[in-house]
This record gives sequence, structure tokens and C-alpha cells, in this order.
Amino acid sequence: MVSNVYEDPTIVADEIAGGRHRELIGGLWDEMGPHQMAFLKGQGLEPRHRLMDIGCGALRLGARAIPYLDAGRYFGSDISESLMRTGYDLELDAEGREKAPWSHFRASPDFDLPDPDLPCDFAIAQSVFTHLPLNHLRRCLARLAPKMASGGRFFVTYFECRPDQDLFATLTQPGGVVQTRDTIDPFHYRLDDLIWAIDAAPWTFEPIGDWGHARGQMIAAYRRR
Repeated sequence: MVSNVYEDPTIVADEIAGGRHRELIGGLWDEMGPHQMAFLKGQGLEPRHRLMDIGCGALRLGARAIPYLDAGRYFGSDISESLMRTGYDLELDAEGREKAPWSHFRASPDFDLPDPDLPCDFAIAQSVFTHLPLNHLRRCLARLAPKMASGGRFFVTYFECRPDQDLFATLTQPGGVVQTRDTIDPFHYRLDDLIWAIDAAPWTFEPIGDWGHARGQMIAAYRRR
């Protein structure tokens, strides 16, 4: 069973053919791309750093991060190769493609991530954990850990179920646009769930909270031990 549209190649192909690759990843192209960049810079991202963009899609963030970063410092992964390729071809200019060669991208349904030349300093998964069951979060963290530098931070967005809310109820997230559930995409999680997902992987958890997401997603960080 397909749990979200990105796993259906027919839907993805139709949307790309119709020129709707920006809408396919949730829209908000001109809002969330700059918002992510401003957040990462505020957290210390500099041009010299290496960045792993998990769920990079059509490069909503990548189209901004690649020009900012030094050459060879951006790495992207997504479940859909065709969506990444479309973003690569249409959202980057020739200089951007030279700075981020196609070999820095990898399509995988289970977080088989690209291999950086040196460990990454930053990673981000924006609107990825919101679409995934809990064990997928654990797999992501386990597979990313060997590719991160000691002290490197992995930022993830999530829909929160606060301690005073019923975990098993349908929740309306801040802003009133998105409804989430515990077993149906889009998912909500308690902070304890995000901590549990570390399991035996070498991370520490750093809650952050509200970062001004247009649809009410919160953000947290995992720091590589």
C-alpha cells in the first residue's frame, strides 16, 4: 500500500510532466526554502560546512543552499529519483550543477544516503518525519550517524502531540490547516518518541520547538556524539 504520493511513480511522473514539481512537495516554495536557509544560518551553517538534505525532493532548499555553500558541500537524498532529477535540471543553473554534481545525490526508500567525502556538519529532514512511521525514524538516525561529524547536528521537523493531548486522537496542528494521527500519514509524535528513535545510535536529542513553520511543524535537533 502506498503511504504517500511520493511512493507512487505514476503520480510523481504525472505531476512532473505537468510542471508541478514544486507543488508535489507541498508547495510553499518561496516561503519554506528561504525559511530553512535562514534557520540553518542562524544555527551556524557556513559555506565551508557540509550539508546532508534528507528528503530533498525538487531542491526547494537545495536551490538556495548550493549557491551559498562551497563547491562539493551539498548532498541530497530522496525516495524519488525523478523528482530530484527534475529539481536538479530545472532549479539549478550550470554553476549550481557544477558545485553539486549528480553523484552527490542518491534515491532510496530506506535512507541509503550518499557518501560525503568527509563527514557532514549539518543535516536536515524538513517534512520527512511527518510522513513516516516511528521505526523509519530510527532507521534514518542509524544510517545517518556514520556520515556525520562529531558534534554535527541533524534538524528534523515533526508534528507534536503535547503531553496534555490524546496521542490516539486526531489532532489539529497549529494554524488549523493540518490534521494528524498516530497511525496515519501525516503523523504526530511526542518528544519521548523522538528520543526513543535514537535507540542505540550515537545521538543526543535537543528539543527546539516552534520555528515559525507555515503549517505548524515543530523542529528538534539530534547531535552526533
